[in-house]
Amino acid sequence: MISDIDKFIGTWENDAGNLLVIKKRTDLSALVSFFTGPNALPAIRSYYENKPSIGMHSYLTDCGATIEVDLWERRKGFSLHLTYEHVYELDKACRDSLVPALSRYEEDSYLDQYYQLFEPLKLYTKKMQNKSLQAASELSVIFSSNLKSTTFKVD
Repeated sequence: MISDIDKFIGTWENDAGNLLVIKKRTDLSALVSFFTGPNALPAIRSYYENKPSIGMHSYLTDCGATIEVDLWERRKGFSLHLTYEHVYELDKACRDSLVPALSRYEEDSYLDQYYQLFEPLKLYTKKMQNKSLQAASELSVIFSSNLKSTTFKVD
Protein backbone atom coordinates (compact mmCIF):
# COMPACT_ATOMS: atom_id res chain seq x y z
CA MET A 1 0.00 0.00 0.00
CA ILE A 2 1.26 3.47 -0.87
CA SER A 3 1.67 5.88 2.03
CA ASP A 4 1.41 9.68 1.97
CA ILE A 5 5.12 9.80 2.81
CA ASP A 6 5.99 8.11 -0.52
CA LYS A 7 5.34 11.26 -2.57
CA PHE A 8 8.17 12.98 -0.67
CA ILE A 9 10.76 10.25 -1.19
CA GLY A 10 13.61 11.03 -3.59
CA THR A 11 16.12 13.73 -4.44
CA TRP A 12 14.80 17.27 -4.80
CA GLU A 13 16.63 20.38 -6.01
CA ASN A 14 15.91 24.10 -6.00
CA ASP A 15 17.09 26.77 -8.46
CA ALA A 16 19.97 27.70 -6.12
CA GLY A 17 21.35 24.14 -6.35
CA ASN A 18 20.39 23.09 -2.83
CA LEU A 19 19.45 19.43 -2.53
CA LEU A 20 17.08 17.52 -0.29
CA VAL A 21 17.48 13.76 -0.15
CA ILE A 22 14.47 12.17 1.49
CA LYS A 23 14.45 8.49 2.48
CA LYS A 24 11.47 6.65 3.90
CA ARG A 25 11.75 5.51 7.49
CA THR A 26 8.14 4.46 8.22
CA ASP A 27 4.74 5.16 6.67
CA LEU A 28 4.62 8.35 8.75
CA SER A 29 8.26 9.47 8.85
CA ALA A 30 11.39 9.97 6.76
CA LEU A 31 15.03 10.92 7.11
CA VAL A 32 15.96 14.14 5.33
CA SER A 33 19.45 15.27 4.33
CA PHE A 34 20.07 18.85 3.17
CA PHE A 35 23.02 19.74 0.93
CA THR A 36 24.00 23.22 -0.18
CA GLY A 37 26.28 24.92 -2.68
CA PRO A 38 28.03 23.74 -5.83
CA ASN A 39 29.83 20.98 -3.91
CA ALA A 40 26.59 19.71 -2.32
CA LEU A 41 27.91 19.85 1.23
CA PRO A 42 25.72 19.41 4.29
CA ALA A 43 25.07 22.52 6.37
CA ILE A 44 26.93 22.50 9.69
CA ARG A 45 24.42 23.32 12.43
CA SER A 46 26.49 25.24 15.00
CA TYR A 47 23.38 25.68 17.16
CA TYR A 48 23.20 21.86 17.41
CA GLU A 49 26.70 20.68 18.43
CA ASN A 50 28.02 21.29 14.87
CA LYS A 51 26.03 18.35 13.51
CA PRO A 52 25.76 18.13 9.70
CA SER A 53 22.31 18.36 8.10
CA ILE A 54 22.21 14.62 7.34
CA GLY A 55 19.56 12.11 8.41
CA MET A 56 17.31 14.66 10.09
CA HIS A 57 14.06 13.20 11.43
CA SER A 58 10.83 14.30 9.74
CA TYR A 59 7.20 13.35 10.08
CA LEU A 60 3.93 13.88 8.23
CA THR A 61 1.66 16.75 9.25
CA ASP A 62 -1.35 18.55 7.73
CA CYS A 63 -3.17 15.35 6.78
CA GLY A 64 -0.18 14.10 4.77
CA ALA A 65 0.39 17.30 2.75
CA THR A 66 3.53 18.40 4.64
CA ILE A 67 6.55 16.87 6.27
CA GLU A 68 8.08 18.72 9.18
CA VAL A 69 11.86 18.31 9.41
CA ASP A 70 13.46 18.71 12.82
CA LEU A 71 16.47 21.02 12.30
CA TRP A 72 17.32 20.68 15.98
CA GLU A 73 16.28 18.18 18.62
CA ARG A 74 12.71 16.97 18.32
CA ARG A 75 10.18 19.36 19.82
CA LYS A 76 12.74 22.19 20.10
CA GLY A 77 10.64 24.05 17.54
CA PHE A 78 13.18 24.87 14.84
CA SER A 79 11.75 23.16 11.75
CA LEU A 80 11.77 23.06 7.97
CA HIS A 81 8.28 22.49 6.59
CA LEU A 82 8.04 20.95 3.13
CA THR A 83 4.57 21.10 1.60
CA TYR A 84 3.97 18.81 -1.38
CA GLU A 85 2.22 20.43 -4.34
CA HIS A 86 1.15 18.15 -7.20
CA VAL A 87 1.57 19.90 -10.58
CA TYR A 88 2.33 23.18 -8.80
CA GLU A 89 0.72 26.10 -10.62
CA LEU A 90 3.32 28.64 -9.46
CA ASP A 91 6.08 26.56 -11.07
CA LYS A 92 6.41 27.60 -14.73
CA ALA A 93 6.72 23.95 -15.78
CA CYS A 94 3.87 22.88 -13.44
CA ARG A 95 6.03 20.15 -11.86
CA ASP A 96 5.39 18.36 -8.60
CA SER A 97 7.12 20.53 -6.02
CA LEU A 98 8.04 20.89 -2.37
CA VAL A 99 7.36 24.36 -1.02
CA PRO A 100 9.71 25.14 1.92
CA ALA A 101 9.13 27.25 5.04
CA LEU A 102 11.08 27.66 8.27
CA SER A 103 9.56 27.98 11.72
CA ARG A 104 10.69 28.44 15.30
CA TYR A 105 9.15 29.29 18.63
CA GLU A 106 8.61 33.03 19.06
CA GLU A 107 10.87 33.22 22.11
CA ASP A 108 13.76 31.61 20.18
CA SER A 109 14.60 34.70 18.11
CA TYR A 110 18.33 33.92 18.39
CA LEU A 111 17.68 31.16 15.82
CA ASP A 112 17.02 33.81 13.14
CA GLN A 113 20.77 33.98 12.48
CA TYR A 114 20.71 30.32 11.34
CA TYR A 115 17.96 30.69 8.75
CA GLN A 116 20.62 31.53 6.16
CA LEU A 117 21.92 27.94 6.41
CA PHE A 118 18.75 26.70 4.69
CA GLU A 119 18.09 29.58 2.29
CA PRO A 120 17.01 30.52 -0.27
CA LEU A 121 13.55 29.18 0.47
CA LYS A 122 12.71 28.44 -3.14
CA LEU A 123 10.59 25.54 -4.26
CA TYR A 124 12.23 22.17 -4.80
CA THR A 125 11.47 19.89 -7.73
CA LYS A 126 12.40 16.24 -8.14
CA LYS A 127 15.66 15.72 -9.97
CA MET A 128 14.79 14.62 -13.50
CA GLN A 129 17.33 11.83 -13.80
CA ASN A 130 15.90 10.08 -10.75
CA LYS A 131 12.37 10.50 -12.09
CA SER A 132 13.38 9.04 -15.48
CA LEU A 133 15.19 6.12 -13.85
CA GLN A 134 12.20 5.44 -11.62
CA ALA A 135 9.83 5.58 -14.60
CA ALA A 136 12.07 3.25 -16.60
CA SER A 137 12.22 0.86 -13.65
CA GLU A 138 8.44 0.89 -13.26
CA LEU A 139 7.98 0.31 -17.01
CA SER A 140 10.39 -2.60 -17.00
CA VAL A 141 8.44 -4.29 -14.20
CA ILE A 142 5.15 -3.80 -16.07
CA PHE A 143 6.55 -5.05 -19.38
CA SER A 144 8.47 -7.97 -17.92
CA SER A 145 5.39 -9.23 -16.15
CA ASN A 146 3.37 -9.14 -19.39
CA LEU A 147 5.96 -10.17 -21.99
CA LYS A 148 8.84 -12.61 -21.89
CA SER A 149 11.30 -10.42 -23.80
CA THR A 150 10.70 -6.84 -24.77
CA THR A 151 13.18 -4.13 -25.63
CA PHE A 152 12.17 -0.51 -25.24
CA LYS A 153 13.84 2.83 -24.90
CA VAL A 154 12.89 5.57 -22.45
CA ASP A 155 14.05 9.05 -23.46
